[in-house]
Amino acid sequence: MLSARSASVPARAGHTDIRRNNQEVVLRHLWAVGSDSRAGIAARAGLTRATVSRLVGSLIELGLVEEAGVATGGGQGRPGTELRLAGRHVLAIGAEVNVDYLTLLVVDLANRQVHHWHSPFDAHRAGAEASLRALAEACSAWLDSLPERPAAGRRPFVAGLGVAIPGLVDERRGVVGRAPNLGWHDVPVAELLTAELGDRVGSVTVGNEANRAALAEYRVGSHAGTAHLVYVTGDVGIGGGLIVQGRPLLGARGYGGEVGHMLLDPAGPLCGCGRRGCWEAFVGLQALLAGVAEPSAAPGAGESSEERIARVVRRAEQGDETVLTALARLGEHVGTGCANIAALFDPDVIVLGGYFTAVARWIMAPARTALEARLLASPTPGTGELAVSDLGFAAAARGAATHIIDRVISDPHLLLATRRR
Repeated sequence: MLSARSASVPARAGHTDIRRNNQEVVLRHLWAVGSDSRAGIAARAGLTRATVSRLVGSLIELGLVEEAGVATGGGQGRPGTELRLAGRHVLAIGAEVNVDYLTLLVVDLANRQVHHWHSPFDAHRAGAEASLRALAEACSAWLDSLPERPAAGRRPFVAGLGVAIPGLVDERRGVVGRAPNLGWHDVPVAELLTAELGDRVGSVTVGNEANRAALAEYRVGSHAGTAHLVYVTGDVGIGGGLIVQGRPLLGARGYGGEVGHMLLDPAGPLCGCGRRGCWEAFVGLQALLAGVAEPSAAPGAGESSEERIARVVRRAEQGDETVLTALARLGEHVGTGCANIAALFDPDVIVLGGYFTAVARWIMAPARTALEARLLASPTPGTGELAVSDLGFAAAARGAATHIIDRVISDPHLLLATRRR
């Protein structure tokens, strides 16, 4: 019988565990840098050249890495061979259900976009089950288009479906606890989608859309690799995704980042959550449309967010004073909220996404002025920056797919499954 002391000692990592960990190191290196030689990987990853050669051989056999010509550079000795991620047969599906649209985006192991589908959809009026059924039908339509015969000797391997939802999400159970703008409460998203799709999409994961968008920005956005980053979504709802020391900060229950419901004014306008004065009530798309006398962005209004904001942009470009005044006021409110975020998290950058990107030319100057005026410490080069995302409305779906790819790279069982397909 083991003593209490011996039972608490961690088991020693075996050869297989070490090999799988080193495979992950090589894959993550190539994911981050794009391509490199065996010698370059060994030097930067702290592995021996012999170890890297063995690892690369197995990864090439799995179809996850490929040779891409002779490496260039001024080093001495025989030139090496460039390696890069392959994995065109390893596919990850990212999806988003939002108030007035559904998005589906498929990428391969190297984050190359394979498929993109986006459609207006009134998710609030349809309800949770009908919305998820519509998403499952879009997934099924794409899956049915995949070739039955192996491409380049390998059958497509769908590693998983990641779903992004604007609300409080229990990622462990795949349940949306509350999504005010959708009108959802305690919806078992993963269970419902699995019932619709079976094992055609592998495992189903569910996350908050701002958290997934932040992951996309950190991995592939214009601020990729920034260790301390906050992503702020701009739509009917406002959410925040937090990256701290290169890792998502989700909170004890996974509910972290609900920056849209920071209190700015107890006597302020009514928010979709039922309270008054939330940041979302000042800077959400609904607030902007009300301020410029455009049709409501409320559920059931019949137009997509992109269509509504495009009309506002046209009016701004034509010099409409009502719109220009509203956008300046919006920028000030954005900056005020971002100052609160900066005071709490001290990020290197706060990235604005969603509809904020379309009106950035009018809101960024007043937003930066308000931000700097309300900060205790002024921004310095490389810290406290306020920026605009280039990922557009697909950021959350991109992040949901990236989350699946992360799991593929990290999980040796998924990697080995590619061999059996």
